[in-house]
Amino acid sequence: MTRSVRTFCRICEVHCGLVVDVEPDPSTGGERVAKVSPDRDHPVSQGYCCVKGLGLGALHHDPDRLDVPLKRVDGELVEISWEQALAEIGGRVRAIVDEHGPRALALYQGNPTFFSLAGTLMSTAYVEALGSPNVFASHSIDVNTKFHVSTEMYGLSLVHPVPDFEHVDFFMCLGSNPLVSQMSVLQVADAAGVLSSVTERGGRVVIVDPRRTETAKRVGEHVPIRPGTDAYLLAAMLHVLTVEVGIDLAPAREVARGVDDLVAAAAPWTPERAAAVTGIAAATIRDLATSYAEASVGQGGSGAALYCSTGVNMGPFGSLAYWLLQGINLVAGNLDRRGGLLVPRGAFDTLRLAGLVGLGRFDEHRTSDGRWHRVAGAFPVAALAGEITTEHPDRVRALFVTAGNPVHSVPGGALDEALPSLDLMVSVDLYRNETAAYADYVLPATDMLERSDFPASHQSLQVVPHAQWTPPVVAPTGQRRTEWQIFSDLALASGVRPFGTTAAHTLPRLNRLLGRLPGSPRIGFDHLLAVLLRWGRRTSLRELKRRPDGVLLPPTEPGSFLGRRVATHDGLVDLAPADLVADLDRLVAAEPELSRPGVLRLVGRRDRRSHNSWMHNNSHIRQPDGNTALLHPDDASARGIVDGTSVVVSSPTGEVEIAVSLTDDVAPGVVVVPHGWGHSTTGPRRARALPGANINAVIPGGPAHMDPVSGQAIMLAHEVDVRPAAR
Repeated sequence: MTRSVRTFCRICEVHCGLVVDVEPDPSTGGERVAKVSPDRDHPVSQGYCCVKGLGLGALHHDPDRLDVPLKRVDGELVEISWEQALAEIGGRVRAIVDEHGPRALALYQGNPTFFSLAGTLMSTAYVEALGSPNVFASHSIDVNTKFHVSTEMYGLSLVHPVPDFEHVDFFMCLGSNPLVSQMSVLQVADAAGVLSSVTERGGRVVIVDPRRTETAKRVGEHVPIRPGTDAYLLAAMLHVLTVEVGIDLAPAREVARGVDDLVAAAAPWTPERAAAVTGIAAATIRDLATSYAEASVGQGGSGAALYCSTGVNMGPFGSLAYWLLQGINLVAGNLDRRGGLLVPRGAFDTLRLAGLVGLGRFDEHRTSDGRWHRVAGAFPVAALAGEITTEHPDRVRALFVTAGNPVHSVPGGALDEALPSLDLMVSVDLYRNETAAYADYVLPATDMLERSDFPASHQSLQVVPHAQWTPPVVAPTGQRRTEWQIFSDLALASGVRPFGTTAAHTLPRLNRLLGRLPGSPRIGFDHLLAVLLRWGRRTSLRELKRRPDGVLLPPTEPGSFLGRRVATHDGLVDLAPADLVADLDRLVAAEPELSRPGVLRLVGRRDRRSHNSWMHNNSHIRQPDGNTALLHPDDASARGIVDGTSVVVSSPTGEVEIAVSLTDDVAPGVVVVPHGWGHSTTGPRRARALPGANINAVIPGGPAHMDPVSGQAIMLAHEVDVRPAAR
């Protein structure tokens, strides 16, 4: 008999509601996923869902999935039992830590980790319980700049004000393509439809991007910009607001410090000066700034909001751009105001919780060379290769990689050279990928249909506050285990101390004691979640189990953040963090280079059917034919490039050969190449059979190409050469 289970997707921030039909599987005696459909009765997504979420059944049943633990023996991965894997890994970890100290151990958390609160908590707790601060994370590839700036300005990395789309009158979106990839660090269902509703009621939507994206074709107006120059545009807009329009700064001074320093930072950047760098006419910059001012709450308007995403974060000035953007939103009177931007609480106040346990702040930990600090609890992954190969006594000798493929996703290729020098490497994942090719052990993890979950880490990012819990939809296939259980068992096998700074440290030992009781009960993530929900007093796990579609929470109230929940030492927003003010010198230094004509600069993009690299093996989704480069016809003509042929994209770091498509959707001087493609022979079978090339071979890596403030890997706006491939 078929049964239907209501759950939600965990591929991106939106968490769209899903209905999964499960039916008996006579071949195994268990169950199989028969169909995945959008949940039309979900209180937020209301039937919206992209094709990637509908492929979760195929992901669950993919024959290339890992189902048993593997150990490398004589160069080959062979099946072993969980008992052997845990005992051997635990013993080797203990020996490495005892001989070389706790910093010899490191963890890399890939993107899907952060859509599993249980996996995030327990994997982090594992290395920290062993005494190591060496957590590295994928967010240092695409969003570290935001996390760093929020920590500096608001005291916590989790604070990212969300637009009040229902009332906003002017919305400017930089470096984002919501129609294809939704909106990062922001939870809103059907973002493109939401933006259309703004224009339908008479509001203005502006899409700033080097390419006329799918979103720009559907809604609002498109303003093309040279790659990597968004900070110059924002500085010029702030100049217009404060020097030419002369907005009233007194309200900002009541809730923030450093107002005058922020204004001084923008003073030199006139629209004329910024126009020479950005390629946007000075008149257009003035129009954007004055229109934003007229709509701003602080100037008597209905509300305005600026938003940026990965197309800005991953550029050379991602931190500066996000700082200027947040500063503009505050000084214009749009932060914590109806029609501007709000700071949600969630089912329990994640900001307060983070402050109580010390999460989301800067700490004293630094990499072995003293150069990089942790942002949002993690070191930048672009520094990981150096931490492995350094001659420092604290060099990394054992690495755990969970839900990630840094060999494929980190630029520069340094990890390919560094990983073989490790004494131990363990991959916890759904597939054997390019990174697992270097692993001594590969452990099979559950997918999102095989575990219970609650999207706690995204509660403070919700445009429509709501809460939903999901049970496991189906039992784990084969010997797959949740990351929570894997790292809990590894903690016991590695002999961690019985108590630590978080509940996740203590639970493994407590479960060992409970295991001696009849029925071998275990305390897991849901028990911890029940306590947190009770503390939040807005809903309970019992209610969420009764309401599998989720529950709407009270709407976010304007005025509930500034002066109330800002986590800085004095409760004021810091509008002039010292490291960001000092980094302004780079804008001046790069001005001539970014204004230089006749060069091509590289940017990325996504396809609706693709999400990073780990979805490329999904048989439900008809994948694109690789990652075709997009080029303006004028740039192609100047280089003798013909539409539909192959080109070589190169830099001093490396080169790739790739198909090219000519389009005037791309601004002159720009080449657009999607990331995540070009799987090696060690990747999953379907993925490695797809055409395409890994553009990260062209993008330089290492300290010279990291945002000096946040440690973010600079992935965009690098100068490249594009030429016809040899025939």
